[in-house]
Amino acid sequence: MNALTRPDVAAQPLEAALMAAPEAVTRLAEILALEFAALKTRDLASFESIQDEKNAVLQNLAALAEWVAAQKPMPSVWQQQLNSLQQSKQDHLRNIQLLQRQLEAVKGTLQALHGDSSAPAVDLYDRMGKIARSPGAWGHQLA
Repeated sequence: MNALTRPDVAAQPLEAALMAAPEAVTRLAEILALEFAALKTRDLASFESIQDEKNAVLQNLAALAEWVAAQKPMPSVWQQQLNSLQQSKQDHLRNIQLLQRQLEAVKGTLQALHGDSSAPAVDLYDRMGKIARSPGAWGHQLA
């Protein structure tokens, strides 16, 4: 019998965590909102500063969810948190999607600056602030 299956060892801290679950779920939602705001403004320092706390909250909730899944019936405290957890999942996916889009934009810009012809078309601006023509287009205008 390991520590997770012995009720005298594992149940007490997990039951305490279960009672604290509403606070943890609320904090996760707050962290995800802060993360989204940091991503929107491209504030990398703020984004990185909340990652440790987010990971700790996620790990604690994951361990609790594993313990709750073994309980029959599911504790009502946890059932009340399921909608909030589902929303947090959607918020997390939104943040991942935004981060991926920003990474693709940066990659495209870097490829364009390095003159990579296989790079997807990225609009660049000339000194007048207008979209610059591709290098091949100038040849047609000069002719």
